[in-house]
Amino acid sequence: MENKSINLEFYDLVVVLIRPIYERNIGAASRAMSNMGVKRLILIEPQCEITFNAQQAAATGQDALQNRTTYLSWEEFKEKEAAGILLAFSARDGRGRKTSELNDTLDQLISSSPLLEKNHPIVYLIFGPEDWGLSAMDLGHCHHCVCLPTFGENSSLNLAQAVLLAMYSIRMKWGGGKRTVLDGSVRTRDKSPGNGNLVFPEETLKIWLEEMGFDLSKKKINAFTTLRRILLQNTPTPRELNILEIVLQQSIRKLRDLNNFKNK
Repeated sequence: MENKSINLEFYDLVVVLIRPIYERNIGAASRAMSNMGVKRLILIEPQCEITFNAQQAAATGQDALQNRTTYLSWEEFKEKEAAGILLAFSARDGRGRKTSELNDTLDQLISSSPLLEKNHPIVYLIFGPEDWGLSAMDLGHCHHCVCLPTFGENSSLNLAQAVLLAMYSIRMKWGGGKRTVLDGSVRTRDKSPGNGNLVFPEETLKIWLEEMGFDLSKKKINAFTTLRRILLQNTPTPRELNILEIVLQQSIRKLRDLNNFKNK
């Protein structure tokens, strides 16, 4: 097998959760991403709202959660995302579902994938919902179906644990980024607005305003930046932010139902 010279020091990992059911798993996945230096989180057709429970599970790893991208379908994902390698993670094997070990697939990609020869290639890590995992239709959108190693009778991993193990395995195999060096100091949580316990629901506010018909294309001053500044001036508590998130999520759902009804 030809050994191509490919520089994998710079590549982008993106976590994609398909129809996730439990918001705490989404939050925990965000925390795992902060451990592994992965910044982009994509949700496709999520089955839950993102409230304070997800923020609690994310703990000190809020960035991916708050900057998440949400798509309503695979078609929207493929229309708006850049080309990359799509790795589908599955604990099942059977007819029409040829599954290989992740490490074996990573070796194969080094020798055979032209996408890795691009500058900053993108590798999308695709995970299915917590109940039945990825469907045959989901797998049809992906390039490879892989499994993570387990050593017990139960081969099915918790969603957030699977995300962490997948990212760790790829980092150990391909490298990418500097490994964290602990200096022995005690790390404390920043409790200032927008950090730690207080997380402003920026993405949800943007989606709500867009559903209301506001144009957020202006970079400096628009409805989002104005409302964000007004709301943060009062230094809201975690409970107040939780209530704001819930109100916005419920409003978004009702606005979408109304817009869908009008478009029929």
